[in-house]
Amino acid sequence: MLPTISEESLKMLAYWIGAICTLGIYTILYRENRVYRFLEHFYIGLALGFGLVETVNKVLDPQWFRPMVTETSVTVANFDKPPQLKGVEIDKVLKRVGEGSWKWDPSESRQIRLVGIPPDWGAPNYLKLWLHIDRPVAQGQIKLTMLIHNPDTSKKASLSTDIATDFSGWRELRLELRDFLAQGEPFREFERVGKYRVLGDVIAVEFEANNALEKSGAKVHLDELRHCIGYRWWWAFALVIGLMYYTVLSPRFGWMSRLSLSFLMSLSAAGYTFKAFAIEVPPQIKDSFRPIFGTDFATALNNAVFVIVLLCVMVYFFFSVEHRHILIRGPASLGRWLLMLTFGIVFGNTVMGRFSLFISRLDFLMLQNPVEAEKWAKLGMVVGLAVVLFLLAFLSVEYERRRTQRTET
Repeated sequence: MLPTISEESLKMLAYWIGAICTLGIYTILYRENRVYRFLEHFYIGLALGFGLVETVNKVLDPQWFRPMVTETSVTVANFDKPPQLKGVEIDKVLKRVGEGSWKWDPSESRQIRLVGIPPDWGAPNYLKLWLHIDRPVAQGQIKLTMLIHNPDTSKKASLSTDIATDFSGWRELRLELRDFLAQGEPFREFERVGKYRVLGDVIAVEFEANNALEKSGAKVHLDELRHCIGYRWWWAFALVIGLMYYTVLSPRFGWMSRLSLSFLMSLSAAGYTFKAFAIEVPPQIKDSFRPIFGTDFATALNNAVFVIVLLCVMVYFFFSVEHRHILIRGPASLGRWLLMLTFGIVFGNTVMGRFSLFISRLDFLMLQNPVEAEKWAKLGMVVGLAVVLFLLAFLSVEYERRRTQRTET
């Protein structure tokens, strides 16, 4: 049995390991040495291991492996709360999922409607619904209808399918979206993607019993309606493309890595680059046209400075004509100075960012020290540790220097 470690001891150990790593990295300020190289490899290995675990847990597993081998579903209605509907009541005894189900009597209310449901359904392949009939109704049917709002048309849009009630007991129904009858135009123009289309704005779901079910007196229980995306087995090819990257280690099959790299770069260039250009550049061009007249003084002054800086910098980068004329040379020269001023500000922010990191490390070393002692005693501990590490760095440099001299002689 492993010995137990108290929380205080664990906190103390973590602090001193962090302090050694922090001060050991700073030994590079003296010279390249073995202490620095050891801690550098330690940090790189730690970052690699942490990055690998995070990639598996937050990317590969939830976004690739699970959608590939399991279905992805979102609950539309769980039927756990009492409905404000005629002919429907909550049943907490006869249920399938959650705290209860809805007991629906079609003889009292032929149609019930679900509202307040999630409107964005993505691109589902099918719906799943738990349905219970207390006795079979051979000619009975329940019409399930999804009412959809499409702003591209004024006509009502819906998707509907018929559910037979020729069974008794609980049954989990899988309703394929491709079998639904479309009325109107439920899909917007830009949402018509591939075999399964996007349901962007579902406003309600209706259940309607036909005459045979209404007159039969049978009772219906509804529980957990979900829209689902099925197994994406074709995502396995992503693993093949990813493994092709590692063929760069083989002189014989290295061409495969270039093939996968060029394929992904082309997708990025055609998709992300053009998308980023279309999303970012036009709004920036539009924002460049700022009003100077007809507004308050502060806004007008700010807009005037903005436009002057913009035009001067653009003139500086206008290389089609030589900058000889004063009307071009003057603004171009001012644009160059403005660019250098901007780069100086960026560099200053970078330096301040590094100082912020340094101050954060000092805060860790001094204020987060868990040792119960005076602040001067804590400072002495940190300084003593730094002296020891720099002494080790000095000795390692001297050892390597003397060994190099012996080898040369």
